[in-house]
Amino acid sequence: MSNRYSNRNTRIKKVIVVFIALALAISYGNVPVSADDGAAAAVYKNGVIYTVEGHDWDKNPLESIGIGTDGRILFVGSDKDAEAYIGDGTKVIDLEGSVVLPGFLDTHIHPPGTSLSEMFSIFLPVMSSKEQVLEIISGYIKANPDSDVYWGSGFSMGIGGPEAEGKGPRKEWLDDISRGKPIILKSNDGHSMWLNSRALEMNGITKDTKHPTGTIHKDENGELWGTLTSTLDILKMEQIFSPDQQREALAAFQDVMHSWGYTGGQFSLRSLEEAGQGNVYIEYMREMEEAGTWKTRASLMLIFQPEMDFEEDLAFFLDTRDAIRNSDMLKATTAKFYADGVIEGGTAYLSEPYSNNEAMGFPPDYVSLFLWDNEILKKRFNVLTSHGIQAHVHAIGDQAATETLDAFEYAHRNNPGINVRNTITHLQLVKDSDKARMGEMGMIGSTQVFWHAKEPGFYYEVEQLFIGEERGWAAYPVRSLIDAGVLVTFSSDYPVTPDPNPFWGIETAVTRNICDITDMDDPAWLRNPEERITVREAVEAFTINGAYQMFMEDQIGSLAPGKWADMIIINQDIFHADPLDISDTRLLATIFAGEVIYETAQ
Repeated sequence: MSNRYSNRNTRIKKVIVVFIALALAISYGNVPVSADDGAAAAVYKNGVIYTVEGHDWDKNPLESIGIGTDGRILFVGSDKDAEAYIGDGTKVIDLEGSVVLPGFLDTHIHPPGTSLSEMFSIFLPVMSSKEQVLEIISGYIKANPDSDVYWGSGFSMGIGGPEAEGKGPRKEWLDDISRGKPIILKSNDGHSMWLNSRALEMNGITKDTKHPTGTIHKDENGELWGTLTSTLDILKMEQIFSPDQQREALAAFQDVMHSWGYTGGQFSLRSLEEAGQGNVYIEYMREMEEAGTWKTRASLMLIFQPEMDFEEDLAFFLDTRDAIRNSDMLKATTAKFYADGVIEGGTAYLSEPYSNNEAMGFPPDYVSLFLWDNEILKKRFNVLTSHGIQAHVHAIGDQAATETLDAFEYAHRNNPGINVRNTITHLQLVKDSDKARMGEMGMIGSTQVFWHAKEPGFYYEVEQLFIGEERGWAAYPVRSLIDAGVLVTFSSDYPVTPDPNPFWGIETAVTRNICDITDMDDPAWLRNPEERITVREAVEAFTINGAYQMFMEDQIGSLAPGKWADMIIINQDIFHADPLDISDTRLLATIFAGEVIYETAQ
């Protein structure tokens, strides 16, 4: 059985496999460029096709689907129905009982994922042990002795072990590898950094350095520990990638997403201030689209930050939206905000104090803080709503969600009848009263389903230390959000989830447990089974609900005549499989606008 949490081969190797698989794609073939008038370009028959359309779609699969020369669906029905669409030029593919679903959509993702780190710096698989991490770092430095600075990413704060009390790995571990040159590593969640003593020195960080919103971790004597949380702006040094490296990483990112069965998603890009290293990906995606190699539907969100000039950010957003208005693949739809930080490091904004304030050196009543002035945020949301711009807010702590909802309510009252599909993402801790408010306002919850079990190597080492067992048990609601009327979508926050196989996500949603067990109620890693959902609800969260969040539900997210033929073929019927076998599902092919863009080598 697949293990969501085991160490896996690096993404580089997987990209190579993707290229090989594409070269060998012969079983399903590509749709021909033309067919007889009225006939389909391609017909897939003898399958189990779940359309994600209609009341009982999960109980009444169809057999056949026809695709036109324009890449859109002509019909979905029985094999008998298909005969009317088969002409001399139609390619007929026998599915041999394989299952077809709409292409999956990831509603919170950061391109180019892990590709830059894997290709051009130190890549640390998130579930690696301390020993494995140090071996990878040491090996990279020995292989690249001429580098002035060693950059990398992917480590988990959990590798510090329980004795670190949530502070993560120590600087001394890196000092033992290199004292003369700086080592700067970013955690898998993107919110923490791990530096050796030389890097701390070169960035001017001392035990007396303060940060208004983040945490500079220290030991019991007040000396620097070596990790920083939610303080990335404190670094004077920055890793810069060349345009060629960024283009190569973006192409690899797309190939890997296709290999998991994703045909679209909502992409988080950097702010105007950082446009040179972040929003340049818009340019590269457009280049690929014009060259015919970008085959992913993306709803783009640009970050708005408290310290930035709002009018300049808004003008930049509107200019970007206008510049790509005619793109078939890319739409600028969303403004992204951070309401707080993360539990690990104590920067998520809670309604009740953290459980380890004494160990962290925080005051007894410490709850962190909200990153925005409440009145300013209300005005920001109000202006965005009037412009028809969706807001997508990072909120980890329950008090962050409360104050975000207060601002949304203000915007809703001032813009009656305008639904911009505002979204809160992460939602690690949420009050029951706020679940109800989200439902009443018709809001979307973009949840990272991969995190909804107790993660080995992280839950007991970090999460429970910060918020305790009771809050840890109640974290990451899904069932209660749906019951409150919240539209739930699924996402990975890739590269935070370094292997976002959607079938691991679906199994986790259904079991609330890890994917390497024989009993879904095994208590070791189980998190609140009352939040379990059905396979149908999980598939909808990855497809039609995601399309709604992306403002594309009339084009993608389900299989219906007139929609794009974005779909996947898999080897088993997950609606009738043992829930513990869902993670073993094998992707056979990913199809985009009728074209096979990924296929498992036969």
